[in-house]
Amino acid sequence: MGLSLTAARRPELAPACAHDARLEQAVVALHRDHSEGLFRFAMTVTRDRAMAEDAIQDAFLRYFVACREGQAIRNPVPWLYRVLRNRLLDQKRRASPEPLTGAGGPVLESDWTGSPEAAFRRQEASVSLRASLSRRELECLQLRLEGLNYREIAATLRIRTGTVGALLARALKKTRKVLGAERGDRC
Repeated sequence: MGLSLTAARRPELAPACAHDARLEQAVVALHRDHSEGLFRFAMTVTRDRAMAEDAIQDAFLRYFVACREGQAIRNPVPWLYRVLRNRLLDQKRRASPEPLTGAGGPVLESDWTGSPEAAFRRQEASVSLRASLSRRELECLQLRLEGLNYREIAATLRIRTGTVGALLARALKKTRKVLGAERGDRC
């Protein structure tokens, strides 16, 4: 409705408004499809829920503005992850002078449908796993779990695809080791 009113008052703006309306619909669809994954990834980088939510909104706003200004973004999903990651890392650097490590990630919410003991063991395994992975390994693993392919992960983190493969292989090896130790395979 806003499009027709604007076009009626100022016909010279009709093409721009139609483009903005299509762009807005595309951004809404992107947000609907990827905001949960972006949130999970953001919580890998920071424990601050409000900071994560603000950074996600900022990433989508930057995407909208970049597209509106004519920037060609061929693959918006890794672009959004990269913008989100960079914003969160910048905020963390400004907030604290201490180095960023993978151990500072959030504790995953446990599935409480099982016994409290099982939930506690899952929580411990999550903390142990996060402590054993480097920040880069954790980011690669999280992006892979969100469905990004190696090329998209490489573009997001600005590393080579071979490096992505190596980081994921190390993360998988460490994951097996931690989960084996948590199950009692320590002998």
